[in-house]
Amino acid sequence: MDNSNPLSLAFLEQKPGAAASVLQEFSAERLAEFLSEVPIDILIPVIENMAAWPAARSLAEIPPHLSAAVLRKLPDAKAETLLRLIGSDRYQAIIKKMPAAVARKLYHKLAYPISTVGAWMDTAIPSFTGTTTVAHCLEQVRQNKSHLGGIVMVINDKRELSGVVDIEQILISDKSEALNRLMDKSVTAISSRATLWEVEHHDGWIHFPTLPVTDLDGHVLGALTHSALRTGTAKAVYRERPSKYSLLTHMTRAYFVALGGMMHVVTGVDSSATEQRITPAHGGEKEPAETESWERHYE
Repeated sequence: MDNSNPLSLAFLEQKPGAAASVLQEFSAERLAEFLSEVPIDILIPVIENMAAWPAARSLAEIPPHLSAAVLRKLPDAKAETLLRLIGSDRYQAIIKKMPAAVARKLYHKLAYPISTVGAWMDTAIPSFTGTTTVAHCLEQVRQNKSHLGGIVMVINDKRELSGVVDIEQILISDKSEALNRLMDKSVTAISSRATLWEVEHHDGWIHFPTLPVTDLDGHVLGALTHSALRTGTAKAVYRERPSKYSLLTHMTRAYFVALGGMMHVVTGVDSSATEQRITPAHGGEKEPAETESWERHYE
């Protein structure tokens, strides 16, 4: 892509979700060539909106320092998922471009087999002691720009689970209230070594959207969100579909479709005339073979 083309950049920046849907239809090589020249601030929201498999394949193809920069800006769970889908050689090259502290954290997380809770847990979800007040809890979340996943995990001085507080309970409680007076002690943590299918029907999902995760010694390591559980147990296979359009033509066409729709709403002007001026470039590409699922890829 030529960075002097403001049309493509405008579409990526203003409609990252729509752009992601268009871009992930292309082969990893063509996609990487296109994305390598996109400014990183524009690139990150596009990658975040892509499905995991095409996003991972594109990151595996672009220069490692660029992949590392993108992954560091993505939410932890998304970055970890994408790294698991990248081939081992490329993964090592990307990790080397990251700060040592970040690399160590990722090595620890990625040591878990892909089918286990530990591979999908979110270590960024914080935990608090029972004497922490509601006000202090919320202030710490705000300062650290972290998220709670719908719960507050309460731990003792040994980092063992004491209980869980629903986020709704936090929001309606007095700010001076201590967490140990609000917590539900009946919730059982799940093991980081358990398989996703073993915890799929855990009773805790009935009451909470996220469950605490502990190691073999009972220390809280993080939490597993129900959305991460669904993603991890999904058996989706990404299939690349051939396109008769060049990448830039496809992007341009998509931009005009979106722009034309807005013009029609605002002015009543029919956008079909504008769209018909874009002539697709026929490439005669061979249909690529169906890719393996990420599960098979990382057996």
